[in-house]
Amino acid sequence: MSEEKKMNLNKQESPVEVQQGSSAAEVMSLRPLADIHETKQGVTLYMDLPGVSKESLDIDVDKDVLTIKGAVNLHTPVELSPSYMELHSGVFERRFTLGDELDSTKIEAALKNGELTLYIPHLEQHMPRKIEIKIA
Repeated sequence: MSEEKKMNLNKQESPVEVQQGSSAAEVMSLRPLADIHETKQGVTLYMDLPGVSKESLDIDVDKDVLTIKGAVNLHTPVELSPSYMELHSGVFERRFTLGDELDSTKIEAALKNGELTLYIPHLEQHMPRKIEIKIA
C-alpha cells in the first residue's frame, strides 16, 4: 500500500513554471514543501509558506479535492536588479485528494511563522472506539 493512500490524503502535482510579466521581475509558480502525518484521530498537513500572509492565502475543498493556493510577494523594487536571487516572488497551488474517511467539513487551518497547519479529522464512524463490556 502506498504511503499516500495509507494517509488518506493524495498529492496532485502541478508543474513549476516561470511567467513573464510586464515588470522587470519574474513571477514563478512555486511548489511549497508539505509534510503529512496521520493519527487515529485524523490527518495533519504542514506546509512551509515563508513570506505568505493570511490575506494572500486561499484554502478550499471542492468535492474531495483540497486546494491550497496563494502568493508570495517580496516587494522587490522595480529598479533593483539583483545579480543572484534564491528567493523569488511567486504564486503557488497545491492540491490533495481527500480520502473517504476524512471529514472535510471540520478542517481547521492555522498560519504561524510561515508554516500552515491543516488538521482534517476522521469521520466519526472511522474513529477508534472503546466497546463497553456489560456484566450479565
